[in-house]
Amino acid sequence: MTTFGERLISNVQRYQSATGEQTMVVVVERRDSGMAIHHVGFDAHMGLLVDGRPPGLLWFQEAEDFHPLQWPPVLLH
Repeated sequence: MTTFGERLISNVQRYQSATGEQTMVVVVERRDSGMAIHHVGFDAHMGLLVDGRPPGLLWFQEAEDFHPLQWPPVLLH
C-alpha cells in the first residue's frame, strides 16, 4: 500500500509526463472538512513541491485525500 505522498508524487509525475506542465492544480480535503487549492509539482532535485516549496509535515497530516483539477488530455495532438 502506498502512502499519500507516494500516490501524489506518482499522479503529478504522470501528469507532467503527459502534458509537459510543471504543476497540477490539486484540491486537498482537510480533516476539518475544509478544502484548499494548491499547485503541486515534482522536481528531481527538490522532490515534491507544493505552491513552489517543499510541503511540511502538517500539510501531509491535514491532506488525507486530493482531487486533481487538471487531468491529462485523453488525446494528445
